[in-house]
Amino acid sequence: MFFWNSYPFVRLSIALILGVIAFEQYPLLWKQPTTILMLGILFCSISVYFSKKIGFHKLRHLNGLLCLFVISFLGGFLVKNKYHDHPASHYKNLEVRKKGFSGLIISPINERENHFRYELSLSQIVTTDSLISTEGTIHLYIYKDSAAFPLQYGDRVNVFGAFYSIQEPGNPAEFNYKKYLERQNIYAHAFVKAADVDVAGHESINPILRWSFKLRGKANQIIDDLIPQPRENGIAKALLLGIKDHLDNDMKKAYSAAGAMHVLAVSGLHVGIIFMIIKLIFGRLRETGLMGRYLFGAISILLIWLYACVTGLSPSVLRAATMFSFVAIGEASVRETNIYNSLGLAAFILILFDPHFIYSVGFQLSFAAVIGIVYLQPKLYKSINIHNLLMDKAWAITCVSIAAQLATFPLTAYYFHQFPTYFLISNLIVIPASFLMLTGGIFMILMGSFSSAIGQLCGQILQKFIWIINELISYVHLLPNSLIEWIYMDWVGLIFTYAIVFTLIAALHFGAFRTLMVSGTLILGQLTWGWTSHQHQALQNELIVYELSDRLAIDYIQGHAAMLYIEFYSDEELDMLSYQIDPYRLHSHLRPIRESMKSFEEAHFTEKDVIRYGSIGNQKFIIFDSTTFHLDFNAMIETDHIIINNGAIKSLTWLQNHFIFDNLIISTKNSIYYSRKIKKQAAEHGLKIHSLKEDGALRISLN
Repeated sequence: MFFWNSYPFVRLSIALILGVIAFEQYPLLWKQPTTILMLGILFCSISVYFSKKIGFHKLRHLNGLLCLFVISFLGGFLVKNKYHDHPASHYKNLEVRKKGFSGLIISPINERENHFRYELSLSQIVTTDSLISTEGTIHLYIYKDSAAFPLQYGDRVNVFGAFYSIQEPGNPAEFNYKKYLERQNIYAHAFVKAADVDVAGHESINPILRWSFKLRGKANQIIDDLIPQPRENGIAKALLLGIKDHLDNDMKKAYSAAGAMHVLAVSGLHVGIIFMIIKLIFGRLRETGLMGRYLFGAISILLIWLYACVTGLSPSVLRAATMFSFVAIGEASVRETNIYNSLGLAAFILILFDPHFIYSVGFQLSFAAVIGIVYLQPKLYKSINIHNLLMDKAWAITCVSIAAQLATFPLTAYYFHQFPTYFLISNLIVIPASFLMLTGGIFMILMGSFSSAIGQLCGQILQKFIWIINELISYVHLLPNSLIEWIYMDWVGLIFTYAIVFTLIAALHFGAFRTLMVSGTLILGQLTWGWTSHQHQALQNELIVYELSDRLAIDYIQGHAAMLYIEFYSDEELDMLSYQIDPYRLHSHLRPIRESMKSFEEAHFTEKDVIRYGSIGNQKFIIFDSTTFHLDFNAMIETDHIIINNGAIKSLTWLQNHFIFDNLIISTKNSIYYSRKIKKQAAEHGLKIHSLKEDGALRISLN
């Protein structure tokens, strides 16, 4: 109990997080949230009142539990209020045929390979005969063409066309982009040509955001002018401004494989470096008395948030700026503060602001890394006493890397399924380099605003330095076994791993053999869980017909062996195929598709007229590729599954007159209109049917 007394906001943050998670699982508990919340506050107040009367220590546990219950229930209430209780006018609740819509651009431009993407706050929907007022945010994608031009924050636009709900992932274990966007209150998107977008005016919305985006745009232009080389330009923008639109794909892979990708995502590391620079310049103010400490705190917060504004106030920067603001307040405080409580307070305020922050990978990694560095780095650093200054600094950076990696590797394995082998080497390069690049980049932007000549000189120096770092990272990436890939960890394994790490650290810290025994038990539990899932997969025997755009692919899975049978694809399309199929392969402890792919011809499928037929496993398939009404057969043909491509079957009556089959599959090579028409016919004929485009992938058990 004494331990928890020192960390009140850590307790409150944990309670708030548990409430947010509980709402996702048991939303009915929040059916009458206001009443329950008021009752909780009432009971808590009564308990506190009586505890003062009869002695606070007698009811302190009850008071604490009631308070935590209220905070936890508040977490669920915040989720319900922000993400579920949408008004009737929200576009989610309007089932109308859209011809157009209008709204306000509320984000800076986000450049994709073929599109410009914006967040659009809707105001009206245009139907055939009316205008309907609405609200809510969608993603607006504008195709890049000769007519395309960047829109500005605050532009009011009229768009000809419709927006559509974001679809669920069609394949098992595929990344759920729909859920990812729903946690940002975005439920639809529109893809339009530039000619279909008309700028009807400009409005002043949020002056702080407008100023921030203007600063970011000006800094972006200065970088373009002073560092024209594409590869170094992309790194500079990512490092300084958090703009990752222009990053070279090969460099992204190299930084990721070297364990240095955190350098290219403006977050805790960058704001931490800014705070370090502030301490180097203004740190002595804390030694000049009370006013000096207050002045240091004010300067720190001002400069941290100024940098956040330059980067466009993205969610990751907002989180990091909030976190380090409380750290700055703690360092400026006269009383000794607890860094963990400061982090708990930062987390508490961020979750109050947006409860879905807890699902952000950046939020989780930032807090895990900072907590790991704060707790472990000093202990690791003190374990070895080095007198050489250069070696001492290298050891300090190594300790930071080890501490951050220990704290975050379960999360990186869970989300990214990889582990960089040479992270110690790469971080010895990138941590001091990022300090120099960030400092030099800020100086370059400042000088570029006032003096073209000095700015050009700074740009040339920074470009050369970034080039050197890129080359060094590329060499690390090319080292043998630089990246351990294909690591699968589910949420149970994640909990086990963190529990093992925590108990091992506690056992080392307190020298407690019992805690070490707990670690051993947890390790045994994790091994048992892994063995159980491995054995379960050994019993799997199934076919999966995947939902892919304009392509047929069937996975034949027998225990721990799998083979993907697929139609022709190009090397450029392999990454997208991997993105859609490999998550299930990984989840099922199977090898990636690159190592096990065959064409249908290699599966001995025979083509005759417009029909392909063959077997996979013990299942027979017939595939119709084009119109078949002119065909006739002497006898009924038996098969297990019929796959229709390109609207080949016009009448299911004709199909039943010539074929005996168990299942009818409508591939993605058909329009939604055709799919719905055939499904309607199938219902009338009592046929079993599956549309890949509408129903997602089809799993066929062979057991």
